[in-house]
Amino acid sequence: KAENISKAYGDNQVLSNISIQIDQGEKVAFVGQNGQGKTTLVKILTNLIPADSGVVSLGHNVTPNYYAQNQADNLDNSKTLIQTLEDVSPPEMRTKLRSVLGSFLFSGEDAEKKVSVLSGGERARLAMAIMVLRPSNLLIMDEPTNHLDMISKEVLKQAIKLFEGTVVIVSHDRDFLADLCHVVYELRDQEIKQYLGDINYFLEKRQTDSMREIEKVSQSESSAPKQKKKIHASRDEVKKKRRSLQYVERDMEKLENQAREIELKMADPAFYSEPSHEEVIKKYQGLKDKIQLKMTEWEEVAMWIEEHDEG
Repeated sequence: KAENISKAYGDNQVLSNISIQIDQGEKVAFVGQNGQGKTTLVKILTNLIPADSGVVSLGHNVTPNYYAQNQADNLDNSKTLIQTLEDVSPPEMRTKLRSVLGSFLFSGEDAEKKVSVLSGGERARLAMAIMVLRPSNLLIMDEPTNHLDMISKEVLKQAIKLFEGTVVIVSHDRDFLADLCHVVYELRDQEIKQYLGDINYFLEKRQTDSMREIEKVSQSESSAPKQKKKIHASRDEVKKKRRSLQYVERDMEKLENQAREIELKMADPAFYSEPSHEEVIKKYQGLKDKIQLKMTEWEEVAMWIEEHDEG
């Protein structure tokens, strides 16, 4: 339970009198535009950083386990995968470590690999295996699907579904959150709002079918009270930027459609027995990278229009 939590970084007030209660066994999602305080709030909930004011209290016998965005960066490169798990494993799990690695898609020989040779996605999977081994009944995960391929995301999703404790997930990944979290909290303009349904219910209530649209609305609404001074630009310049924004949105739509087609193929278990499946997965990751670049481009153009358009 968190009561009247406030937090500012200098003049930037991120959270203002936030109150929230998460009950035993709930799986909840924190969503919202970057900079709205999602990571700050979960760090306060796990006592990693202090709030400026307010009170946080954990329930009786609650043991939290926090997975940060950069968790995989903290692994010891000099150790093997099995040694890495041995370092954190409780005694009763020592005989099951290879099975744990297997459940995160590391085969028998992989156990003796050095952490230094792992890809970004493999490092993230190993970090999650470590998290699973640590005794906990409350998982708090900050953007856990960053750097994960489609297969790894599905492995993680199924592991969370089977987890009997409480789960809090900070994420913008609609596919990952769908049918996983059944309460959604949106952080926006220093406040928090609860939606008693999954991510699709949340988007329906916000009258959109895209998490990107939530980003747009949040940017528009959060910039309104700040009353930024407009920087003069000609009508032709603004018109050109608006046209550019439309082109970027069109490109993003095409890329997302291509990614969805591949996701449909990847949802078929038989896909992974096809000789070309690794090549298709690599193409999928390339599409996701391009989508992210387009999103950054969209944000930059939208910000320019916000600052220069006289209306």
